[in-house]
Amino acid sequence: MNEQRIKKLERVSRELVSSFIFEELEDAEKTFWIITITWVKISSDLSYLDIFVSSLLNSDILPKTLAKHNYEIQKRLNKSIDIRKLPKIRFRYDHKWAIGQEVWELIKEECNI
Repeated sequence: MNEQRIKKLERVSRELVSSFIFEELEDAEKTFWIITITWVKISSDLSYLDIFVSSLLNSDILPKTLAKHNYEIQKRLNKSIDIRKLPKIRFRYDHKWAIGQEVWELIKEECNI
């Protein structure tokens, strides 16, 4: 599959997962406050769809919580995308966002913000 089609598939997957989180996860706002899908990466052989996520609260349990809904999300993806081989969804915690948060806290401390 060419690069342009993979990028489109990543974009559509991101939108579908975002809408699922917003519509279906009722307690997500209380548990995680704000959930962010930082980026989506599909393996070159279309075996895996890695979705990198972060949140303001309880970030460590976010990927596991989303993985519990993998079947429903995969089902939605299968209905929306018409390709032969659909990638298996894996949720990953995005550590880069946490590092940025730590740097911001240090800056605020130093500048008395």
